[in-house]
This record gives sequence, C-alpha cells and structure tokens, in this order.
Amino acid sequence: MPPITRDRGCLYYVPWLATFCVCLGVAGLGVWAYYTKQGQSKTLDALDSLDVTASNVGSLNSALLATAIVYLVIIVIIYLMSLWRSFIEAAHDATGQVAKGAFAFLLLAFAFELNWTLVNIWLTLLLMGNAIWASCVYILRGSITSTLEAIAKYGPATWLPSQGLPCPGQCLDLTTLVFINSDLQDACICDAAKLTSAQSAFNDTYDQLPGALSGAWVMWLAGVLLLINFGCQFSHTKRERELLERANTKVYNAF
Repeated sequence: MPPITRDRGCLYYVPWLATFCVCLGVAGLGVWAYYTKQGQSKTLDALDSLDVTASNVGSLNSALLATAIVYLVIIVIIYLMSLWRSFIEAAHDATGQVAKGAFAFLLLAFAFELNWTLVNIWLTLLLMGNAIWASCVYILRGSITSTLEAIAKYGPATWLPSQGLPCPGQCLDLTTLVFINSDLQDACICDAAKLTSAQSAFNDTYDQLPGALSGAWVMWLAGVLLLINFGCQFSHTKRERELLERANTKVYNAF
C-alpha cells in the first residue's frame, strides 16, 4: 500500500487566496466608509440649503457602523478559520491520521459559511442602495440645473404654491419624491440662491459616489471570492477526513 503521508513545504499551506480576499475586502471597506461618510455630509448640506429633510439619510451612520463591525469581525474569523484549515491539512499530510480538530472545524465552518452568506446578501443590497443613491443625486442635479435655466430664461415665479395652485415651472418641485419629508409650500423651491447652493452641494455629493460604489463593489467581490474559497476548504476537509478514516480502517483490518 502506498504511503498516505507527504511533505509539501510550509509555503504550500499558507492560505494565499484567503489572505488576498481579506486584504481586498478591508481596503474596499475603508474606501466605501470614507466616501459614504463624505457623500452623506454633502447630501445633508444640500438638503439644508433647500430647507427640506429626507427619510433615512440620518440612518446611514448606524448602517455604516454596523456594516463595518460585522464585516470586519466575520472576515477576520473566517481568515483565522482558513489558517486553522491549513494546520489541519498539514497534520493530515504529515501523519496520515485524521486531525483532532477536523470535526470541530467542519461544525464551525458550516456556521460561519452561513453567516458569511448572509453578509454577502447584505453587501448586494448595499451595492444596490449606493446605486439608487447615485441615481437620485443625478436626477436632482439635472432638475436643479433645468430649474435655474428656467429662472434665467423666464424670470422668477409669479405665484407661490398653495392648495389651489401647483408648483410653478420656474421652481424645483420635490413633492414627487417620496423620501422628502416636507409639505407643498416647503417642497416647492423657487429661491435661485437656495437652488445654486444646493446644486453645488449635490455636485460635491455626486463626486463622492463613484468612490462609495467602487468600495462597495470591491467588498462584495472579496466577499464572494472568500465565500467560494471557504466553501472549498470545508469540502476538502470533509473529504480528507472521510478518506483518512477509510484508509486507517482498512490498514487496521489488514492486521
């Protein structure tokens, strides 16, 4: 019977892909957090310029903090699990016996694989949310530009909105945006100075969003690659454990 032990050298057992994914994910998290925070600040400045408020903008802080903590904690745990997997594989190769921690690794790996899957689902929703945010800012920038052009061409509005009168064409009508928490009088912006200030703030916001989107995408990509890699580590450990148990049972029975 051929030997079931082998020596592959230390570098073979280093979890290179997991190391790359963790570095990529942490870098993406830093980029996303920085540009998201900057974008939120500029968005709030723009809304303040218009004297309106929007739903859920303030909740970005808690979402950002929760995402960062959960992402960092679980990605570090999975990396430590990958290192554990390397020691298990090295023990299997060196001794030809089932490593003592193999079964515990499989149980914990299954639990963290499930948790990391949920994190990746959240990252997908996060990426979609950032894309929607960018779309809203893009639309608002265009609307403000059109309104300022209308004011320059036709002059200021000759009436103010009320229950009987709609928002004038030379004003920015925010009543169609469901996330704006203001009544008709406040959500119909006719002041050119307010619009100019908001336009500048929204332009600054829009400049931050490519960075936020890029960071979120890198986090998602690193998460998916790490999920696949960790799933492969689980499968290989399970298969090695089963094969070694069979091989050792066969050797024992031969005696």
